Parts: sequence; structure tokens; C-alpha cells
Amino acid sequence: MRLPLPNKAVIGGGLAVLLAAAAVVFLVLKPGRADFARLRASRDFNVILITVDTLRADKVGCYGNPVVRTPTMDAFAAGGVRFENCISQTPLTLPSHTTIMTGTLPPFHGVRDNGGFIVPSELVTMAEAFKARGYDTAAFVAASVLDSKWGLGQGFATYFDKFDLSRFEKISLGEVQRPANEVIDEALGWLEKKKDGKFFAWIHLYDPHTPYAPPEPFKSEYPNSPYLGEVAYTDSQLARLWDFLDRNGLRDNLFLVFAADHGESLGEHQESTHGFFVYQAALHVPLIITTPFPELQGRTSPEMVGLVDVMPTVCEMAGIPIPAEVQGRSLVPSFFSPGAAADRLAYSETFYPRYHYGWSDLRSVQDGRFKLIIAPVPELYDLDRDPGEEKNLVYLEKKVFDDLSARAVVLMEEAGRNALEVDLKKVDEETREKLAALGYVGSFTDSSKLQGKKLANPKDKIGVFNALSKARETGMEGNIDEAVRTIEAIIKEDPTIADAHFSLGNIFTKARRFEEAVESFKTSLEIKPDDSFAVINIANAYQAMGRYDEAEKYVLDYMAKGFGDSQLFFLLGNLMVHQNKTDKAVSYFEKCLDGNPRSASAHNALAAVYLNRESSGDLSRAEEHLNAASAINSTLMSLRYNTAQLREKQNRLAEAADLYIQEIQDAPKSFKALFNLSRVYRLMGREDEEFDTLQKTIETEPEFPIAYFYLARIRIRRGQNFEEAIALVKKGIELKPSPADLPLGYFLLADLYNRVGDNARSEEYARMGQAAAAAASKQK
Repeated sequence: MRLPLPNKAVIGGGLAVLLAAAAVVFLVLKPGRADFARLRASRDFNVILITVDTLRADKVGCYGNPVVRTPTMDAFAAGGVRFENCISQTPLTLPSHTTIMTGTLPPFHGVRDNGGFIVPSELVTMAEAFKARGYDTAAFVAASVLDSKWGLGQGFATYFDKFDLSRFEKISLGEVQRPANEVIDEALGWLEKKKDGKFFAWIHLYDPHTPYAPPEPFKSEYPNSPYLGEVAYTDSQLARLWDFLDRNGLRDNLFLVFAADHGESLGEHQESTHGFFVYQAALHVPLIITTPFPELQGRTSPEMVGLVDVMPTVCEMAGIPIPAEVQGRSLVPSFFSPGAAADRLAYSETFYPRYHYGWSDLRSVQDGRFKLIIAPVPELYDLDRDPGEEKNLVYLEKKVFDDLSARAVVLMEEAGRNALEVDLKKVDEETREKLAALGYVGSFTDSSKLQGKKLANPKDKIGVFNALSKARETGMEGNIDEAVRTIEAIIKEDPTIADAHFSLGNIFTKARRFEEAVESFKTSLEIKPDDSFAVINIANAYQAMGRYDEAEKYVLDYMAKGFGDSQLFFLLGNLMVHQNKTDKAVSYFEKCLDGNPRSASAHNALAAVYLNRESSGDLSRAEEHLNAASAINSTLMSLRYNTAQLREKQNRLAEAADLYIQEIQDAPKSFKALFNLSRVYRLMGREDEEFDTLQKTIETEPEFPIAYFYLARIRIRRGQNFEEAIALVKKGIELKPSPADLPLGYFLLADLYNRVGDNARSEEYARMGQAAAAAASKQK
């Protein structure tokens, strides 16, 4: 028996039928609401929402795990209401957090995957609701997948989300993260200033997410389960927060909500992580709501609830009106009457297989006992008797299957009513090029081309998915031949998997086999014609081979076919910058702005061109574009770096130094910022700091030739360690500096050998310097 599904590819909207039923429940449970209102007594309470990424409920002590130590999470439960059966609406970070923050289901809010989607601005987020009531709002997130560029920053006055992509050699959005101690440090710094006044703060921790690499002592304490080590480490960092709140008297006036966005399969059903299936291992999550009220401490609620209920619950607790579009229901009545939300269906979905592989999406509904998975081959499980979801009862429990199928169709159709329109958005041009250069696989199969086609069941494709994931890891670890063999075998079995061709292109790029990389990316593009990441990578491969004209022609031909958008002019502008064709670069960046006047990246790139060109009036043009970029996106990568360069050229050295220092703090691997800071210190006469900063520059980037020259020059100025200075200059020359910098190296050696009394070598290097200077002059 097959479940009849709606014909629409993407469903969204408000649960009118279920909300009507919810209204009846609200009337029946009015006394529970009154009880909570009496406890709150019209006071304003602060709220902290904690979400831990990838945390399974059964891997927490208070949820019955006998191995892992989670005393802080257990303390949350002892001081509040623990919901035993909370279900995530999707096992993906951004869509799940969108549900948490807006109280709407993925079919309505339309955010179905990480990357590419942006939270619709029409939605009212939890932060916006609190901000409208005079609360100070702040968020501290641990992963780039929740960067404010994806839209969850709506309503937050503070959003700690600075991620330095230069720290990563390979990339998926899931790998760009920061450890819990850094996030908690930032949160505590903010909370230290908020002991007076009301606030809403969201703290997101990411450590249980792959890769599992717990620090000591947790690595040694859980040698056979690094995932549990990460959970225990996360708990230890939450202890710092809990202790701070206690010491500063903040717990007495605080509602704390603790949840996970989704779980982790850990090999169950052959899924190593999450996102591919909708089994309970990836959906069953902890939800604990802690209050200072003794009447609500140590309580347990067995009813089935969802993360979609968090937003309306928090709003009601704080006395804030629940936005009209909210599809979840407040759990406040359940604080007093467990079972108040009985007879509900929990909806979950994953569109990851569809968007990335062209296979079927998966959806599920469950009623607290039975669970239906809507797939090309439907699955039905009795969770009471079969919590591991191993025995499919579709043909054994026909009545249950028919009932859940009918209810699921109604739920999904109602959920799709008045759905928000969500386009697959693109990140800013600068970030997109950085992600592409690092091998990010973040494009989507065109869903419109899948209409009417029989899509593969992801359950039948898990072996292919696992093999491709493993091959990516193998290739990025340097085992190129093994990775290539594996992916080519996958392509032979199914040549329509665009991500397989794309991943093969990434591996060939890593191996500097650029011709083969181009062919792989082109094949991927044939399957996903609108994949701008593939276009960027093709252009970058041509550029790496020195074939700039082919790169330019390929991009222009691609755009002439009607694909791409004005952002690709940004790519062309950068190609021209690499060839020092500044006039043509300006033209392309301006075309980018013609298509998107609010492109902060294009304004920033134009500023960089004008900074380096330094013709008459160029500095004023640079400042004009930097101001425009800052007005659009003040957190844009390299914007502060370019502003620092402008201040340096304007001889506003103290401002330049401060800006470079801030840049280095946020991007410790920015060796160019370090080098420029050393240059500013020299102009300010701060030689010791110049020397130290040059040494840090070399430590950060040992293959940056000019830094060796400048370090040697300080040795000359100080009249000491000439032999060491000679070694520094020779090292810089070995690293093949640019033609413009090479003469300096030779002239420094001429000076040094003169100082040590070797006149012959001094004269030889002086001649070499003159020849190099003449050659450089001809190249201008």
C-alpha cells in the first residue's frame, strides 16, 4: 500500500485543523495557565535558550544513559520539567533552529536544508518577539551553518558569529565551528554586563557534531565513544554557565530552556551521522524547561511534543503574545497536567537526499506509539515494542497504517497552506568564492526537474551515500588514488549523482590535476546547470593553469546561456585582479553592482582595486565604496582589512593599527594583516613590536617571502646578527618572491655581505639586484 502524497513539490503553511483542536485544549486547560500566571505574578523573567547540536536524548544521564556523566544537564532536569518524548522536526541544523525560533514547521517556513536557504524575513522570531517587549537580545552560535547571513539574526542586538574560513583546509558548513569553551566565554562576557535589566539570550553549542574530538580528560574517559566524550565536555562547559548564574543571583529570575536541534544515528540503520534518514536516533531529543518555581521542579512529562512547541511555550512563559503564524502549541499546561498535548501527531522530514542526490525526500508522522515514514516504500513501526525501528508493520497493521496515512496527508496539506515563498538564496560573493576554493559541496539538484519522476528510496542508496562520504574524507586526507577509484565506481553505478562528480573535481583539484578537475566539474554542471560553485571551481582551475582567457570565456559563455547571475561578474572581476588588469576588474565589479546594487562584496572589491591602484582620486573612491559596503554588511570578510589599509595610506596610523589588531583577533591566520601591522609599527617607530609581529607573520605563513626580507632589515638597522639576517634573506629568495620584491632581497644581501667584509659577494648581489629591478620595471 502506498501513501498518497500531495502533488506539490514543496509544501508549507499553517495547521488550521490542528490549531483549531489546540484552541479547544487551551480552553480545557485554562486552570494550568492560570497556575503559571500566578507563579509568574506579572514579573519580567530573563530567558536563556540553550541548544546543543546533534545531541540524542538517550545519550544524556537524566534520560537514562548509565555511562555518560552529564551532571549539569541532570541539574537542569532536577530544577524543571523534563519532556521525555520530544521530537525534532528535521535532523538538520538550520531548518531545525528555524523551527525552534519561529514555532513553525519546515513546510511553512520553507528552510529545508543547510546552506542556500535563508530564513524568511516575514517570520517573527523569538528574538524579535522579546525585543519588541524591551528585552536586550543576544545570540552566541558555534557553527557557521547558523551564521547571521542565513537569517536567524533577526531580532538579535548582539550576534556572535565570526567564523574565520582561512582556518580550514577543506570545508562543509558543518566543519566550520568553534568549541564550547569559546562560545561560553563570549556568553559569560555578555551576561556579566546584564545583571540589571531584562534579557533573552540564545547559546548554541556544537561539540557533539562530527568530527568527534573531545579534549582531555574526556578523550581518555570515553576512549571507545568519542561522541559521549563530546557530550560530557559540553556538559562541563554548561557547568561554567550554571555556576555563573548561581554566583550572580541570576537563577532566581530566570527561565532556562535546554534542547537539542536533532540527534545522531551513530551507525543505526547504517547512517553514521544525521540528515539522511528520519529514524528516532536522529529525531528524539532532550527538552528541559527550568524555572525558579519549586512547584515546577523535578517534574517529568511523558507526552509527545516537538521542537515546534518551544517558541510558543517560551512566549507564554514570558507573558509575550504568540505570533499568529505559530504552528506549535504552548506546553505551559503540560507543566501541571502531563498528557495535555495528547492525541497529537509529530511531523518530521528530511529533504537532504532530494536536494543533494535527486533521491526521494523522507517525511514521518508519529502519535506517541506508532510512527509512519513516508517514503517510496512506506515504513510503519510500533515504537513501544520496537524502539530500534527494525520491523516494518505496513502490511501487518493495516488499520493503523491507513489511519496515520490519512492524518498525515491532512497535516501536510494544512501545513502547506499559506506557505512562505523561499528561494534558494546565495551567500555574498566573497564568501561564496572562499567556500568554493575550499571544496564546499553546497549546491542543490533542481527539484523542478524531478517532478513526475520515480525517485530512488534513500534506504536503497545508503551504501552509495556512505561510500561517497568516505571517499571525500579519504581524498582530503591525501589518499587521492583510493578516493578517485571509489568515486569513479560510484559514478559507474549511477552517473546522475552530481555531488559525486563535484567531489571528484575537488579531489583532482587537491592533487593539482586541474584538467581532470575541469572535466569533473563540467559533468557536475551538466546535471546541475545552475550550480555556481561548479562554475567558480572551473574558473579557478583554469586560473591555476594560467589559462585566464579560457576562464573568462567559460564564465561569459555560461552566462550567455541564461545561467548564473550578476554575482558571476564578481568572479570575473577577481580574475582580472589576479592579472593586474585593474580597469577591466573595475568594469566587472561595476556590472556586479548593476545587477545587485546592495552587493557589499562588490563595493569592497572595488575599494581594494582603488587602494592598490593609487591613481588620482582613487583613495577617495576607495573610501566611498568601503562606506557603502559597511552600510550594507559591516561584518563582511576583509572589509575591516581594507579599511585598515585605507587608514594606513591616509597616515592615520593609530586607527590602522587598531583595525589590523581587530582583524587578527577574529582571523588569527591572516598573515597579510600581521605583515601590514608590522609595517604600521615601523612607520610609528615601534621597532620592537614590528619585530615581534614579523616573527608572528612567518610563524603564521612560513612561505611569505617579503616578511623574511623585512625581518632581516631590522637586523641591519640594529647592527646585529648579520649571519642570521643573511639566512633570512636567502630563505626569502628561495620562496620565489614576486618580481617587484626580488630586487630588495638581492640589495639586502649586497648590504649584508658588505657589512661582514665580503666585498666580492656584495658586488655580485648588487648586480643581481640591479638586473632584477630592470626586469621588474619592464613587466610594469
